[in-house]
Amino acid sequence: MAYEKILLEKKDQIGIITMNQPDKLNAIGLDMKRELYEALCEFETDDDIMVIVLTGAGRAFSSGHDNDDPLECMFEFVSLQEEEKLFHLDKPIIAAVHGYTLGDAMQQAILCDMIVASDDTVLGFIGPLIGGLCYGSFTVLPAIVGRNRANELLLTCERFSAEDGYRMGLVNKVVPRDQLMEAAMDMARKIAALPRESIKYTKRALRSTLADDSHIKAVDEGWKSILAGMDKK
Repeated sequence: MAYEKILLEKKDQIGIITMNQPDKLNAIGLDMKRELYEALCEFETDDDIMVIVLTGAGRAFSSGHDNDDPLECMFEFVSLQEEEKLFHLDKPIIAAVHGYTLGDAMQQAILCDMIVASDDTVLGFIGPLIGGLCYGSFTVLPAIVGRNRANELLLTCERFSAEDGYRMGLVNKVVPRDQLMEAAMDMARKIAALPRESIKYTKRALRSTLADDSHIKAVDEGWKSILAGMDKK
């Protein structure tokens, strides 16, 4: 597949996916989500790839949802197809984040298996701030930071630093901006050096404790209500 919104690279058994709309701070629209899903599928079936690194070009990992997308795209945008692929992929995924990492981008990051962040990163679950839902985080975030902290992050929409994220267990490592990809690739190489099947089933076992379909129903009902309200405006 030819990609227009992202870049793909293979290096040392590592697949690198780079969101590549730096002029829009890598805002995530439906076309980008489709490409991200296809890229994950491509690397999933590539036996030469052991680990995936997800990052963004330019000044930000991603500022979140692309508000230039027309309203009629929203039903597909919130279908959870890409989020489910991120979460259920057998190959480990490392998010290398920097600059703005907000809303939909924050959801992508926590659905990865590890987060390496540069010291200039600004994180935030801002879905409700713009009348939406941080729908990819309802199961995973409480398991990472605890229920009360998850409530605080999701209900206040406050932004926080990479160091704050590290202290609450959300971020694995914080490094200077110019060392971000080096740190993410170093972590990826350590994983890639291990037996493929051991990594595959370790990830499956860890992921199984987070599987909870009840949040899917709440998300589906929530978006139907929100989008119905948008149609009336």
